[in-house]
Amino acid sequence: MSLHYRLSNKVSSCLFIIILFLTGASVSDAQTLQDGIYTEAQAERGAEDYAARCASCHSIDLRGNSNSPSLIGLSFMFIWEGRSLGELFNKMSEEMPTEDPGSLTQQSYVAILAYILKSNEFPSGDTDLASNAEALAGIQITSQ
Repeated sequence: MSLHYRLSNKVSSCLFIIILFLTGASVSDAQTLQDGIYTEAQAERGAEDYAARCASCHSIDLRGNSNSPSLIGLSFMFIWEGRSLGELFNKMSEEMPTEDPGSLTQQSYVAILAYILKSNEFPSGDTDLASNAEALAGIQITSQ
């Protein structure tokens, strides 16, 4: 390797670190599903909304049926792992319930999302889950 290449590589690495520092960016700043990103109360509200508006298709136990996918366990993770909560929130708020898409409030959709997270045994926390796709876009759906 030439001296120029090694110096160039070191300068590039240093610049990258400086940019991260100056912008406040950090890999550890990203929220995860393990961070307790919804509250128990929010999930309870979601359970009520789910029972009233979602269970007729996805079943009361969230396991779905031949026409509607499961919202828990391996089946849920098979479809959603690696995607963001923002994507799931958009799917829910734009396409659900199928007989009247977009008819719930943003708070109802996010409460149902909190209930789905609780049902998948992700931990709750002290702060309600945000009720907009932009805030949820940075949270990846990953296995426990």
